[in-house]
Amino acid sequence: MAVVAVDANVLIAARLARDQNHDRGEAIATAIDQGNLPTAIVLSDVLEEVINYLQARGGHDIAVETLDALIESSGFELTQTSKADFEAGRSVFRRYESLSLTDAIIVAAMQRAEIEYLYSFDDGFDGVSEITRLTTPDSPFAE
Repeated sequence: MAVVAVDANVLIAARLARDQNHDRGEAIATAIDQGNLPTAIVLSDVLEEVINYLQARGGHDIAVETLDALIESSGFELTQTSKADFEAGRSVFRRYESLSLTDAIIVAAMQRAEIEYLYSFDDGFDGVSEITRLTTPDSPFAE
């Protein structure tokens, strides 16, 4: 089964109309949710970042709606960040100044699971050679 990872900024952009990446984020999230793109892994760290940001910037209702939508979606797979991925992420964080700790944990989890593709608007990931960052609702597995 083809699997990708998704960064918080895509999910945030999808939900906030005033976000500069709203149209692309919404298109990506909708395509994932509808099964037109591969299943997208959402790490628990990413989920918390999304929900906390949306609650602070968009209000409690949009945060709750987003949480419920992600839980109920068959296109998104919510995954608890493992201690091993957290520890590996700490090492990645030390090596890449362009990555936040959450971003480094995403990289570590992707490396462990051998996931190449990440939907993200954060160009900090571009310095990680094993990751291919995607910014449009196109499937990397389409022929």
